[in-house]
Amino acid sequence: MSLMSTRRARMTERINTLMAAERPLRELAGNVSKIAKHAIDEANSLSLERIEIKLARLPKKLDGFKIIHLSDIHHSPFTGLAHIERAIKISNRLRPDMFILTGDYVSHEAEYIKPVAQSLGHLQAEFGVHACLGNHDHWTDPQMVTNALRDANINVLINEGQRFEARGASFWLGGVDDHTVGKTDLPSALKGSFPDEMKLLLAHNPIIFRHAVKNGIDLTLSGHTHGGQVRVRESGRRLFRRRKLSAGLHQRKDSQIYITRGIGTVVLPVRYQCPPEISLLELRSA
Repeated sequence: MSLMSTRRARMTERINTLMAAERPLRELAGNVSKIAKHAIDEANSLSLERIEIKLARLPKKLDGFKIIHLSDIHHSPFTGLAHIERAIKISNRLRPDMFILTGDYVSHEAEYIKPVAQSLGHLQAEFGVHACLGNHDHWTDPQMVTNALRDANINVLINEGQRFEARGASFWLGGVDDHTVGKTDLPSALKGSFPDEMKLLLAHNPIIFRHAVKNGIDLTLSGHTHGGQVRVRESGRRLFRRRKLSAGLHQRKDSQIYITRGIGTVVLPVRYQCPPEISLLELRSA
């Protein structure tokens, strides 16, 4: 066979292979389209997670104390007020004792700060709404975010703490500033606390957990990770490795952390196998 004939035979084989692959390629394109639509729809959904957390140092008078934890709201062109206010409405219906907010109320634009703060001001709980800041709040305007939240009667804890008292019992409630921008000061958040009292810490970035363990924090509440925002699995197996502390309840020694997947999105307005989360935490005296 001549060189020219060999080349023609190879070209014919490639064309035949491509034509044979046309149907699978169409199916792949169709599946990608379906996944993309599902990911956009999922970003606008809400999942309620109910978690019981046993705490050895929780006063018995506070057994059953309920907290709703919201984070990473990211009011922006990607996450509108309608989605946020739906989460607020559902949260209020659950009638928690307290609300905890752990940062990233906006993504980048300052004009989104005041509207989201005013909406969050509609959260209603007997023992108030308590918050800390996240990295996106710092990248936007941390002082404006703080002022707007406080104007909405939200207690913003920035490297500080206080003794929370309710129903004839108490525990220490502290909040640290964001780790990503180098503002975290855990000793200041614990200043005034007793060594033997239960301590609840608000910290946007869960990386603080190793320090929380060393400092005797009973429970840390964090966000930041979005749970990965997009989780890709094949036959029950993750295709991409995720950080160990990305979502859910974790324990080390006598310290626990709960990381919520958050409400909003960043980079792209999508979530996949990782829906937005309202976290209803019930604290139990172990």
